[in-house]
Amino acid sequence: MAFKVFLVDDDRYVRKGLMNLIDWEGCGFEVCAEADNGEDALEYIQKFHPDLVITDIKMPVLDGLELIKHTVELKKTNPNFIIISGYSDFNYAQRAVKYGVHDFILKPVDKEEIEETLRKVADKYTKELQLNRNRENIVAETAFNDLLTIELEEDLRQDCVKKLNIDQTIGFAYIIIEINNVAVNTIKIREIISRTIHGEAVNSTTLFREHGSNRIGLLVTNKEIQPFSGGIFHFSEIVKAQLTIHLQTDVTIYVGRIVDDAIDIKESYETAIKALQFKYVEASEKPIVYGNTKNRSVNYIELDQTQYQSLMEHIEENLISEIRKDVVMMFEQFQEEAFAKDAVRTSINRVVHEVVKTLQSMDGDEKNLTTLQNMLNWDNLPSTLIEIKNMFLDFLLEAAGLLNRLNKECGSGNIRRIKKYVDTHYKNDLTLKHIANTFYMNPVYMGQLFKKTYGMYFKEYILQVRINEAKKQLRQTDLRIYQVAESVGFSNPDYFVTQFEKTTGMTPTQYRKKL
Repeated sequence: MAFKVFLVDDDRYVRKGLMNLIDWEGCGFEVCAEADNGEDALEYIQKFHPDLVITDIKMPVLDGLELIKHTVELKKTNPNFIIISGYSDFNYAQRAVKYGVHDFILKPVDKEEIEETLRKVADKYTKELQLNRNRENIVAETAFNDLLTIELEEDLRQDCVKKLNIDQTIGFAYIIIEINNVAVNTIKIREIISRTIHGEAVNSTTLFREHGSNRIGLLVTNKEIQPFSGGIFHFSEIVKAQLTIHLQTDVTIYVGRIVDDAIDIKESYETAIKALQFKYVEASEKPIVYGNTKNRSVNYIELDQTQYQSLMEHIEENLISEIRKDVVMMFEQFQEEAFAKDAVRTSINRVVHEVVKTLQSMDGDEKNLTTLQNMLNWDNLPSTLIEIKNMFLDFLLEAAGLLNRLNKECGSGNIRRIKKYVDTHYKNDLTLKHIANTFYMNPVYMGQLFKKTYGMYFKEYILQVRINEAKKQLRQTDLRIYQVAESVGFSNPDYFVTQFEKTTGMTPTQYRKKL
């Protein structure tokens, strides 16, 4: 950006000589106007606010020093001044310094001397502009954050809007941009977005807000959208395409609802965050615009308990093909039943934690799983659904292999599977003999091994599981006592009440009333 310079000298040839002598553009300036007397110059300065005034001392009506004095005293504008004069009287220089004149150059003008002075002035202006812009940006970003995240009174909201330093055009949208699969510095994302929207216009302001690793939000105005024919959706497609080209990875864009007034941008911000939950439901190659999704809502649910149990059994038995089928079905269900992004995370993490828990119960070291760290941190770095699926499957197959080796090395492998069986089949009529036959073990040996492994007899463990489940149902349902007894594997309600009281110190009815 070239700074504006205003030439003032009563000698027309001096003015033309300066214009032709100096490489204005190379010094960061352009001549915006000229005047031959101080009075006209003062009027122009007050009206058009040039950045730099180069003036002679000796002029009719109003001399150079009077021009500078009046400009400073009026305080309407604050240009830099350079005095060029044939008068070398030291008093002039002293008075010039008093008014903050940048430099005092004697005629005849030396090209190198004045160009060096101009470059210093341009450098000073550039630093001041950058400093002011940084201050304005800090104020704007603070106001932006307050407007989005704090419940403000009407007057405070209006005050925040004024500090945003944006064109108050009609139409605003908050957009969240997410870079998948690779870690990227968000400063680079900002630069690409700014260039896409504003080109090389360095003074243009874009309001950004960090949303964690590889995710950044920004406010887009209708004025910025208009050059991209096709509205907000097409605008988002172009931003996505530019980021994909520069970063060489998948990009997901979430668009909040368009609002008319900047004071309402919090609504657009909140709906953009809601759009994030559609990530694993919508096609990732298109921007996800809140309100335009094929599924009008997402579901905050979990996979059925039987699916978890089936998957864990296949992992513990190292059935590779079944594990693959389970994972395919699991991820298909995420999409078919419109699982929210948070629900997908919960379902995956539940399996990961169960695998680690099973591994630890077999005295295995989870640190031996090379894929564990990725699965513990998978949601910290945004990824596509296919990338998550592959990562998850790699983890499960490695865990199944490790569990299989531990089973072979440890004679208690079967006893742990028996415990799992009791945990999921406690409603059935379970006896030591029946379970031993099911797992092809000697009943006496099985009973001894169970006591040695878990510190309690097999029959005690079955009772513990049933009583714990009964307590859960008494807390969470309105079932009658006999119904609870039957649902947890007691055929005799009176025996259930006796065992419940013996274990907890109170009857089922007393337990429920205590809640």
